[in-house]
Amino acid sequence: MDIQKILSLLFPTKNSSDSEPASNPMGRFGIWGGVFTPCVLTILGVIMFMRTGFVVGYSGLWMGLAILGLSKMITTLTTLSLSAISTNTEVRGGGVYFMISRVLGPDFGGAIGITLFIAQAVGVSFYVIGFTEALMGVLEPLFSWMGGDEVSGLQFASSLFIPQIVSTITIGGLFYLTFKGADVAIKVQYIVLAILLVSIASFLIGGLMDFDPKIFADNKASAFTSEISFWAAFAIFFPAATGITAGANMSGDLKNPEKSIPWGTLLAILFTTTIYLLQIFLVSGSTSRTDLIAEPFEAIKKMSLFSPFIILGVFAATLSSALGSFLGAPRILQAMGKDRLMGALIYFGKGEGPSEEPQRATILTFVIAVLVIWAGDLNAVAEVISMFFLIAYGMINLSAFVESKSGNPSFRPTFKLFHWSTALIGAIGCVIAMMKINDSYALLALAISGLIYFYLKKRNIQTDYGDAKRGYIFKSIRESLYLLEGSKVHSKNWRPQLVAITEDIQQDLPTIRAGSWLEARRGLYSVVNIHERIESDYVTRHSLFNDRVKELKQVLNSENIIAFPESIVAKDFHEGLFTFLQSASIGVLKPNSILVSLPKEDSAASDMKFLKTMDIVATFHLNLVIMSPKDLALNKKGRLIDLWWREETNGSLMALFAYLMTLDSSWSQSKIRIMKIVSSERDRSAAEKRLNSLKLQIRLDAEIKIIESSEDANEVIARTSGTTADLVFLGVGATSGEEAKDSIRHAKPLLKKLPTTFLVWSNGEADIFV
Repeated sequence: MDIQKILSLLFPTKNSSDSEPASNPMGRFGIWGGVFTPCVLTILGVIMFMRTGFVVGYSGLWMGLAILGLSKMITTLTTLSLSAISTNTEVRGGGVYFMISRVLGPDFGGAIGITLFIAQAVGVSFYVIGFTEALMGVLEPLFSWMGGDEVSGLQFASSLFIPQIVSTITIGGLFYLTFKGADVAIKVQYIVLAILLVSIASFLIGGLMDFDPKIFADNKASAFTSEISFWAAFAIFFPAATGITAGANMSGDLKNPEKSIPWGTLLAILFTTTIYLLQIFLVSGSTSRTDLIAEPFEAIKKMSLFSPFIILGVFAATLSSALGSFLGAPRILQAMGKDRLMGALIYFGKGEGPSEEPQRATILTFVIAVLVIWAGDLNAVAEVISMFFLIAYGMINLSAFVESKSGNPSFRPTFKLFHWSTALIGAIGCVIAMMKINDSYALLALAISGLIYFYLKKRNIQTDYGDAKRGYIFKSIRESLYLLEGSKVHSKNWRPQLVAITEDIQQDLPTIRAGSWLEARRGLYSVVNIHERIESDYVTRHSLFNDRVKELKQVLNSENIIAFPESIVAKDFHEGLFTFLQSASIGVLKPNSILVSLPKEDSAASDMKFLKTMDIVATFHLNLVIMSPKDLALNKKGRLIDLWWREETNGSLMALFAYLMTLDSSWSQSKIRIMKIVSSERDRSAAEKRLNSLKLQIRLDAEIKIIESSEDANEVIARTSGTTADLVFLGVGATSGEEAKDSIRHAKPLLKKLPTTFLVWSNGEADIFV
């Protein structure tokens, strides 16, 4: 092996072109070499030799067949989903990760990809330990001679760390094969498959020759105990059904993955199911229940024509499974690196040579496998690995289900043996299998995958995969909109569908922020920029439209505000506003509240323009919130919100907006005061009683404050809130557009003495009393 090449991969020079995306290599393998053989070698693993007889001993023939059927049902349904996905999209390197990430997005794909990589990397160690244990059994007489009479042969070997050394050397040999490339590994797999088939033929023919009808009749019924129940036996046997993704993991090396993955995997399932079916029947008819339970491996050896074939078969089964994992794991990591899911993975995305061999990822797989070999017992880890595989199978089924049920016109798989119901049953089956095998490990595996998912989701990776989540969300929204269209609106269901109107995006930034406080992610929030453009050149106006939307998006992202950016380019501001309000709706989703700021320029022209804006809003019978912005400390805690109560229509909407503001993180520790001015002691008592009753009715955590004064109300408000409050709500007392304009004119002197203020004019739809 070229040590210099390995060192260059571990410590690349600055001229390395890691950041450049590599072209897709030409596929080299077909159905048999690239899919069928890897799947068969992984499925016909150590369980076949070491545990199938044990399971049959407890379960009997009929329950044994039920366990086989249930296991194969889960993997077959998963294969149907895998086939539908692989024939609906161009499949490149990364196998299951690539498919899930292109259907459910990079967050789901990354979570499954990382867990699958770890599972397969650790799986290399698991299979190699199985090989080493079998080898130690063969060499035990030698170790007994070397150790003398004081200790057993295996104890002597363990004291010298011989099993770990042998496992490390074995992993080194597998590393050499995979590092040299998939071509060499695939050729070796054919040799391993030949050895495996000879050993299988040996015990099947032997079992047929030793078949005894009396033993067969005795072994039909089950003999479950409190320790080994049906589900315990299922948990022991189920790993024998896994391995269906071994071929899919080679997707980047397949000539025609859309054809090879479905048919190669299904043929592998059919072939291996036939072998397991024959094995269950023959061991049931050739070996007593006692021997099957006590010595399942010895039972297989005794029924074979030539017992050394069985030992070679165990070696072939364990080494082939390890080799399959060694081939698959690096390719998953390489695909994630190419997708740049995380900065730490980019290094592993680069391939070597014309075939883009994942040599860097292969080195990491080797390191993980060796570390686990020396870490100790893998019994507990083995169950976690099974959980990760089941999570992957469940996600494959979920991906196919979402694609099918979303109604995406682009979902047109050429593989026809698929229906969304088969995907749903497969996903549910995976979850049940996980919980039945070990609910603690199932929850642990789900938690690890969940943490990775939320980390990747938080990174908000931008992709153009065209994943099915968007299609599924679209379908849900479409159906919900039609349902809403026929339903009657009730005040209890009122939510702010708020639109902030802007002319200069940067100058109106306080208004944009305020809109997010008032909506508090409980309704819908849109920010509309209306840009006046006298020219009638539609191309120029459309270009301006795109520029404004892009600028709005940048502002909203920088402020961490969730809103829909909109733009109108019109010859006249008011014509643009009228056009927007007239057309801004999808069914019942239309604005119900408008947020505008008072003009900064104090002139007759700006006042006239603003009052005309009010006329337009009144025409559409919308709630109007007019903001008088002042300097406001964004990070201040313990803010005070004063709400001046005059009458219940405006008061109800003001109270709702004040409550919604306290749901925003910027105002979560704020205190609300409901203020009212009365002219006499008698009015004070009635007002206190009424407002305290309203406080209980509206369920709002607020302080009630009644001020008795015969002064002008504006003077009282200015003196009370002008120096203590951080934000003020005032109602616009009006029943028509003209009255509203008069009210605004009257309030302008007061607003100069107050902090940031919202003038609220309600259309009466919002009712906090329900």
